[in-house]
Amino acid sequence: MSRSLEMLSAERDAAKALTEQLTTGQAVVEIDTGLIDASIVPDRLTGVDEKHPALVESIRANGQLVPVLLRPHPTGPGRFQIAYGHRRVRALAELGHPARAVVRDLSDEDLVVAQGKENGEREDLSFIERATYAAALEDRGFKREIIMAALSVDKTELSRLITVARALPRSLVDAIGPAPKTGRRRWMELAERMVGRHDQKALADSVASDRFVRATSDERFAIAFVALAPRKPKAPRPTTWTDDDGKKIVKIERRADRVTLALDEKAAPAFGDFVISRLPELYRAFREGRTDE
Repeated sequence: MSRSLEMLSAERDAAKALTEQLTTGQAVVEIDTGLIDASIVPDRLTGVDEKHPALVESIRANGQLVPVLLRPHPTGPGRFQIAYGHRRVRALAELGHPARAVVRDLSDEDLVVAQGKENGEREDLSFIERATYAAALEDRGFKREIIMAALSVDKTELSRLITVARALPRSLVDAIGPAPKTGRRRWMELAERMVGRHDQKALADSVASDRFVRATSDERFAIAFVALAPRKPKAPRPTTWTDDDGKKIVKIERRADRVTLALDEKAAPAFGDFVISRLPELYRAFREGRTDE
């Protein structure tokens, strides 16, 4: 009886020690991926992850080399929530492997800061993923100081991130995807092109095209960028001046910055030379007329 009590006590102490190790992040444990839920704020765009197949094959060949960070789920007993490592958990679930994880007690603020810093250190998030993540954190009520800490950015850069995320329809961002090679300047230009664009048929047609669907994420950005290019104003049609006999003598083309007169030498031989010789006189008369106004 005494030995049984000692064994029960030892098991209880071991379980307590393991729990402390888990919640303080002192141990790496294996956890069924079916017990793991996504972070409170996703930092990845939905859609196709072009790097996912390579990650699956890497884990299949070499195993999971880097643990993910989890916290006990705040509202789901026995479940866990990802701080970082979403792509690894997804790959492990596909392979049917448990996830090697560090489990820590984290507040919501601690979780998003850890999530952001891990991605920032690995330069794993594209500009638009950082932008949508920043906007999502703000929508969840996180203070900007917390968001800046999570993304390791200053006030100016955070403002740029959120401005771009707010300017673009989320459906368009999800359709394009992370576009890892497309930087801040191009995304800001795309956001500027969206301003005041009420007619978006060209964009909708481009996004629905087979070419867009087959393209990589960066290629999809380029297609959308072209579809939102400013429209060139239509040039007015040329007009014609005719003489009293009805002959078409001069073709007149107007642009925003010039007027072009094309004199038909067949219809009025030598008229071009005559006009040229009278240009000084015409210009003086024009200026004097403007002075009299």
